[in-house]
Amino acid sequence: MTPFRFGLAGRDISYTLSPAIFEWAFAQTGVAGTYTVFDIAEDSMPALVSGGEWDGLNVTVPYKAGVARLCHRLSDTASDAAAVNTLYRRGEEIWGDNTDLVGFGYALARRRERGESVRNALVIGSGGAARAVVLALNKGYHQLAITVASRDAATARGKLSEFVLSQDIAFCSIIGARETLEEYDLIVNATPAGTYACPGSPLPLPLKFNSAALVMDLIYDPRRTALLQEAERCGVRTENGLVMLIAQAAASFRIWTGREFPLDRALKELVPRFDSYDPISHGR
Repeated sequence: MTPFRFGLAGRDISYTLSPAIFEWAFAQTGVAGTYTVFDIAEDSMPALVSGGEWDGLNVTVPYKAGVARLCHRLSDTASDAAAVNTLYRRGEEIWGDNTDLVGFGYALARRRERGESVRNALVIGSGGAARAVVLALNKGYHQLAITVASRDAATARGKLSEFVLSQDIAFCSIIGARETLEEYDLIVNATPAGTYACPGSPLPLPLKFNSAALVMDLIYDPRRTALLQEAERCGVRTENGLVMLIAQAAASFRIWTGREFPLDRALKELVPRFDSYDPISHGR
C-alpha cells in the first residue's frame, strides 16, 4: 500500500511537535506514512491545497480562517467555528474540518472526570481557536456563564453572533477581564499572546485569580507561558496546550486513515517526553 502523505501548513512553525506525534502514531499503528511541515507564505497556500502532494493536511496559524475559502465543502464543526485546521479529500472534493473543538473538549473532559466543575468561564480571544473553545464549552456544560474578552468587545460580539448557543455570552475588554478575573473558575487563553513570536501575557500583569480557578493556555510552546507562570505564582491550577494538541492529532489521524489512534497511551508516553524538551536549548 502506498504510504500516506500527511502534513502541516502554517507560517513560522518550525517549533511544531506534530511530526513527532504522527511518527509515534505510525510506529504504534503500523500505518505507513510521512508527515511534512509546509512553512509557507499565504500566497502559496492555494497551490498547496489544490495540489496533489498530500492525502491529509493540518492547517495552523495564520491560515485557519482563510483556508476555508479553498475548500469545496466544510464539516458542520468547521462551519460553526468559521475556521479549518484539517483538510481531507473525498473524491475530487477537498473537505475542511476543525478538530480544535475535539481537542479542547477532550482536555476539558479529562478535567471533568476529576470532579472539577466549571460555572463561570472566561475565554480570551475571538478568533477561530476562541470560537472552537466557546463551542466546546457550550456543548460540555449546560449551566455555564461564558465571557469572551478581546481588545474590541464589539468586534468579538460580531464574530460570535452567528453561533446558535444555548446560553448568552457576555463580552468585555481585556482590561475589564483583568478587573473581574477573580469571578472566573476557568480562564482559557485562545490568543497567540505568550508564544515566542508574540511574547507576554494576554492580560496585563500582575493578576489575581480565584483560588479554585483552572487556567488553560492553548499554547504549548513554550510549555509555561507568561500567563501560566503568573497563575502558578498565585497557586492556581494550570494546563498548557499539549493534551489538546495530541487529541487534535488523534482526531485528524482517524479522519485520514479510518484507524484508531491510541490516545490514552499517547498522552502517557508523549506528554512527559515533550515536557522534558527544552525548545531554547534545541536552537529556538
